[in-house]
Amino acid sequence: MTAIDIPGYVIRREVGVGGMASVYLALQTSLDREVALKIMSPALAADPTFSKRFLQEARMLASLAHPNIVQVYDVGVTQSQVNYFSMQYLANGDFAQRVRLGWSEKDLLRVLEGVANALGYAHLRGYVHRDVAPGNILFDASDTPILTDFGIARAFSQTARITSAGISVGTSHYMSPEQARGSDVDARSDLYGLGVLTWFGLTGKPPYEGADGFAVSYAHVFEPIPRLPPGKEHWQTLIDKALAKDPAERYQSAEEFIAALAEIEPETQEEERQEAPTRVLKRDSLQVAASRPSEAPTRIGVLPGIDPSLMKNQDSTQTQAAPGRSVWPWVLAGVGALLIGSVGYLLLANRSTGVAGKAVATATVAPSGNPQVSTPSLPTQPDRGAEAASQASTAETAPPVDALGDELFATELDMATVPTVLDPVAELVRLARSDLAGQRLTNPVRKNAFERFSLALMIDAKSKVARQGIFDVAKAYVDLAEKSLGAGNLGEFVDYLAKAEQVAGSVPDSAAEVAQVQSRRQVEVGKYLDAAQSALADLDSDAATAGFEKAMQIDPGNQAARSGLQKAKSIGKPGYVFRDKMGTGSGPELVVVSSNLAFSRRETTRGEFASWWRAEGRQKFSSAGASCRDRESIFRSSRKRDWSSPDITQDDSHPVVCVSFAQATAYANWISTQTGHTYRLPTPSEWEQAARNAPIASCTSANLADATYNRVFETKNGADCNDGFAATAPAGRFPAVSGVFDLDGNVREWVAACGKSAALTASCREHGTRGRGWASIASKEQLSDANDFAEDVSMNSLGFRLVRELVQ
Repeated sequence: MTAIDIPGYVIRREVGVGGMASVYLALQTSLDREVALKIMSPALAADPTFSKRFLQEARMLASLAHPNIVQVYDVGVTQSQVNYFSMQYLANGDFAQRVRLGWSEKDLLRVLEGVANALGYAHLRGYVHRDVAPGNILFDASDTPILTDFGIARAFSQTARITSAGISVGTSHYMSPEQARGSDVDARSDLYGLGVLTWFGLTGKPPYEGADGFAVSYAHVFEPIPRLPPGKEHWQTLIDKALAKDPAERYQSAEEFIAALAEIEPETQEEERQEAPTRVLKRDSLQVAASRPSEAPTRIGVLPGIDPSLMKNQDSTQTQAAPGRSVWPWVLAGVGALLIGSVGYLLLANRSTGVAGKAVATATVAPSGNPQVSTPSLPTQPDRGAEAASQASTAETAPPVDALGDELFATELDMATVPTVLDPVAELVRLARSDLAGQRLTNPVRKNAFERFSLALMIDAKSKVARQGIFDVAKAYVDLAEKSLGAGNLGEFVDYLAKAEQVAGSVPDSAAEVAQVQSRRQVEVGKYLDAAQSALADLDSDAATAGFEKAMQIDPGNQAARSGLQKAKSIGKPGYVFRDKMGTGSGPELVVVSSNLAFSRRETTRGEFASWWRAEGRQKFSSAGASCRDRESIFRSSRKRDWSSPDITQDDSHPVVCVSFAQATAYANWISTQTGHTYRLPTPSEWEQAARNAPIASCTSANLADATYNRVFETKNGADCNDGFAATAPAGRFPAVSGVFDLDGNVREWVAACGKSAALTASCREHGTRGRGWASIASKEQLSDANDFAEDVSMNSLGFRLVRELVQ
């Protein structure tokens, strides 16, 4: 026992000690499970450097959830400043012990692949282990290799090192050359250590020996790669590349190392040729076998490692399992455990009551693989006169309790007196429902609802209650997700939904149940996307960014969130294009031209103007319609000509014409009301600023009077070139200038001015225009020319566009 007191743990004994910390076998009382409790040496706790390294290891391990990496359950500091963390307890030996006991190359390949997978996982998350040695490869109860001791690991990008530059850290026999020199290391250094581990697994010793650590380090840096002994030459190619002195010549990733392992043809050994290799297990209980230890103990947030082969459908006449891994031993073990419990109870009872009659119970396996029990003959009952002698004899000759299992199959029993054996599926379901009610969903290991329901379904693939039980576990995780979301913890919401999807997906043919979980996720994603899109419309960069980031946190692969996040970064900057919401539709397309102003990218179209006209324009202006001039001539003016009948060919995509200044202003006010933002006509200076970069007009850059104009209107004033349009062209047909289309050509545009350029006042009756239109003669007019007309004047070559004020 120890005087160290860690709240929540009962320390049983010390199992290891190092220069920085000691490791104890302890019981975590809250979950009733054995753990390895690593406690920092009190003498070092006062040094912040060592405390930082110790906590770094705990946090690093807690972030690495992988079946071949030791799992951290808890980390903390007591009131007396004792640093500790608890982790998976591994009592099945280490790599060096396996080598000493002897193993096949097939086993070595399996273990190396597991360690390589663990390293690859850590490398992808930015960590280098830096101490891949036999003592840091342990095995769990299911013989899975587990990578431990990340005490000197560090992130690739970590700039503030705990160890000083130029000091080598690690186990000298397994150090890479660059690590031995104290240089920077990366993932390839771990792969070198994996190569040394391979050599050790093949030969039982490291590739380089020396009188001390310096001599061994020197050998790693300067001595040639050694040759394997006879019979192991088929590994030499892998060894040569893994132990290359130059990191650039080694395997560049764990995946490459695993691919090289796949090329190894393992040496055929006698035990590998046997149909069922014998594996020594020291007094393993059938109960442990029945409950099937998982590949990695479960912690909060990590599902237990259910063997995928045990989750497949099993036909009543044929067991389907991975080659070499029959499902039935587990089933028999589970049934056997329950049977032994019942029969063992009877044996003990028989010893005390003097039962003399015996019957033989023999377990057999039918061709289908289902266990059957033969019915024994009934024994004769002893007379009561012999009871005392029987009890005395039993007391003297009864084997120890540990031998009860050996005695069971050699003792004849009266099966009529044996208590009824429990249905293993029903019992597992009963226990699982109790776990479900107690929120033991996937923890603790082997004593949780998910694993019990899964084992029941493995025994009976047609069990509807076991199948539904797994879905109920998934539903419980969804409920936890909802509670976390209600409490404002989005991270937990995401994690719980991921667990729900993983649990539901463990059952064959569960697409509908998995889709329900995914649908719940998408509902929440949709809420954040809608909020972010609204923020985009309001040009609120912070709110839009937050919304898109939360959507991506829930669904990292969501393309709408990803593209929206990119768009949010450009909000309010010149060139940013957007539309405001307007009723069930949207307002004009706008482009930001300055910090406080956005321009309509196109002139207001006939289709847009028609919406306003139907809503309120007809009521305001139909009785006071002004004459509309044709091609700007006062001699070709008619009251029959208006925006809907301008005497030129148009559709809804063309800019609206025959619109007075008053109508244009009324339209801007209506858009403002519909969107909740301030829209108006541009001022002369705003219009001129936007048009300052317009190119010299040609038939490819602006719609002015041209050859088609000359032909249709029987004139020779137009240019010889041809843009294909006699009158207006569709808005946006010609190239944009700073994101704004048709600043030159197509139609002249009203501007907010009194006269040509003066500030607008309520009493003003003459208003300015800018630009040139489809009837303008390029040789006679310039883009910079300004004109003004009475506010009730309209022309079929005169239109308008709006600007929107941006709130600062």
